Amino acid sequence: MLRQIARTLPIVCCLAAAGWARAERIALVPLDDRPACTQFAQKIAGLAGIELIVPPASVLGHFTTPGQPDRILDWLDKLDYNEVSTIIASVDMIAYGGLVASRTHAVPREKAMARLERLASLKRKRPRVGLFVFGATMRIAPTAVAENRQWRDDLATLSELVGRKKHTGSKQWDQRIAQLERYVPKKARDDYWGARNRNHDVQKRAIQLASEGAFDYVIMGQDDARAHGPHVPETRNLRALTQRLGADAKVYFFEGIDQMSNVLVSRILVRREDYMPYVRVVYSDDAARTRIAPFESKAIELSLRDQVLASGARIAKAGEPFDYTLYVTVPGSRPDQFQAFLRSMKEDLDAGKDVALADADLRYNGSGRMEVIEALREGNRLVRLLAYAGWNTAGNTMGTTIPTANVVLLARRQDMAPETREVARAEFLLHRYVNDFLYHNYTRRVAYAFSDFEDGQTREQVDRQGWEVIRTIVQRDLGRRLKDAYVEHLAGKRLTVGTREIEVVGLDDVHIDLPWPRAFEVLMDFRLSTRPIAEPSRIAGGGS
Repeated sequence: MLRQIARTLPIVCCLAAAGWARAERIALVPLDDRPACTQFAQKIAGLAGIELIVPPASVLGHFTTPGQPDRILDWLDKLDYNEVSTIIASVDMIAYGGLVASRTHAVPREKAMARLERLASLKRKRPRVGLFVFGATMRIAPTAVAENRQWRDDLATLSELVGRKKHTGSKQWDQRIAQLERYVPKKARDDYWGARNRNHDVQKRAIQLASEGAFDYVIMGQDDARAHGPHVPETRNLRALTQRLGADAKVYFFEGIDQMSNVLVSRILVRREDYMPYVRVVYSDDAARTRIAPFESKAIELSLRDQVLASGARIAKAGEPFDYTLYVTVPGSRPDQFQAFLRSMKEDLDAGKDVALADADLRYNGSGRMEVIEALREGNRLVRLLAYAGWNTAGNTMGTTIPTANVVLLARRQDMAPETREVARAEFLLHRYVNDFLYHNYTRRVAYAFSDFEDGQTREQVDRQGWEVIRTIVQRDLGRRLKDAYVEHLAGKRLTVGTREIEVVGLDDVHIDLPWPRAFEVLMDFRLSTRPIAEPSRIAGGGS
């Protein structure tokens, strides 16, 4: 899968920016092999002409098969650090073999710690190499697979109630806890709590290593959560440790996990160029920005603040100058406020202003609002955006949109490979629209219909025969939708690159697949082909 992703990465450019003194490659040890954890970060880096390299697909694991941390560490050891200036590494991949593996207690604490120490030794041996790491605070529920379908929701509720009891000291949940403990197998409960406790110890050690200078920066992300549960005291303990060690400037906490490599790519690139984008934020309803989004544990405005700061940007205060406007949809927006929000966004886009859109008011299927898409389709506004996302969780959405907008503006500011930049921007906008909106609203529904009605199949996991069937369904349906979206939004459109224009003339090398044996997410890749325009003209929809 990763070979397919790498096929369309832009060629690395020799950038002219005076501050860019070191090599242009960044090594990423991803959370796992899903596109959200690998491909998205590669495409964001590609906006600035930077190559993001990853370990071979064979060592990254696959769904419930863990990755191979020791071989990944061997890969890191053998890299040419005359070419690679920075490493971004998932603590969960290094310690356990990936996100899914982190939710089980298969890897003992001692082995996980030894692997983390080996990662830290890379920095000690090569102090000039940047080492940025990220870890996941374990989510409430176990990974959804066929074998735990009968009791995984009960385990999640049990975990939440145990967290409530520890927080309040109240006995009001004792009867319900005892009932749930009868429903969930003891082996599953022991494995769950063993993994949580081990992971917490590993996270504490990562923070200590940051305070000792072994890691340049650490992000602790909250995997899918609820307002209550064991993750709340865990995070509180990690924050207290960070403060005691004086590591506040090196350790950051926020919601979500799949988007963390995106955020770190942005931080590395903008900080290296001494650029700090200022972001004007417009919510679809100011009164609703204090709501807690599904699968998160803090208010949307606080989650957004964390994503912005970790990405290397800042939120502009009222009246301050700003580099771009980030429009954010939030759950519970009042109709009149939402309509005013859409009008303002459309006016800014039509006036040629720099705008990014995080559609964080996500529907039951993890996709954004139809009204937003309709506003973007009017007048072909989609391709005028700096960035767009609307997938899975609010944190995932904001942590894709913000880094993308930051890097686009950085590349324009430094005049980095303008043609590569603007074609990559258009590709990623189309990619996000088709992936985030069309796939989850239409294609995934068709694939789920097969899983729901075919004997022996479930939405969480299909067998090999079922996988082949839904792959074919997805490839045919999404392939058609991708082609239609290309024709509507980009075919024949002109993009401004520096002082000239190019025309989009082709959608090539299309590849669509299912990365895991389920229809929850899709791998999609393609390449836009262009040709130069002899006489530049002022056509809305291009870059600058």
